Amino acid sequence: MEKFVPRFQGAPWPDGARVLHVYAVPDVWSNGPLARLVGACRSEMSSYPITPIGDDTLHCTVEMIADTTADRITADERDDLVAALHRHVAATGPLEVTAGSPIANRFGAFLDLSPDDGLVELRERVRDAIREVRGPGALLHNGGRHHISLGYAWAEASSDALQTALRSLAPSHARLRFTGLRLLDVQFRLSPRPDGESAWELSWEPVADIPLAGGSGDTPPSRAAG
Repeated sequence: MEKFVPRFQGAPWPDGARVLHVYAVPDVWSNGPLARLVGACRSEMSSYPITPIGDDTLHCTVEMIADTTADRITADERDDLVAALHRHVAATGPLEVTAGSPIANRFGAFLDLSPDDGLVELRERVRDAIREVRGPGALLHNGGRHHISLGYAWAEASSDALQTALRSLAPSHARLRFTGLRLLDVQFRLSPRPDGESAWELSWEPVADIPLAGGSGDTPPSRAAG
């Protein structure tokens, strides 16, 4: 495990920069099994150099709007993006997936999500909306397999040892349901730690909720701000 450094446009993220993202946000507050699984993972991660992601900012990244930073996207351009997202995902119903098993990796830990065919289809619809409004140049990142990040490493440690600890958790899975997407103004900031190290920390400001067919979104806006 090594120090996590977020990336934007193929380079290290500028400290404090804000970038629009489309996230699927789990409702941890009403999902007891998910809350217990996340809590158990945090307990195992507590002896490792990992900054845990709080309940308010747990998320599955669907796509990043990567052609420019959020401060350079006007209110009208945001409105156009929101309208396109509504159109493109309007026929997509809520998605039910399994979160887990927890996995330690190069930059921290996360919950795998499966089956991911519905999430892959949803991501393509979101990408179509972004291309329509901002062009193909706004899609510069490969998000990889869908997951929910649990925490980001701020120093080197043994991911093998953490994986062994996470593997011992039972139950190691939780069902969850995504009923909507959120367009968010996401910030990564490099924050100093008491030990002289520094850690990247995630926060966000809500822009718009995008419900899926038959859904009304996952998390009340008052809870979602980082």
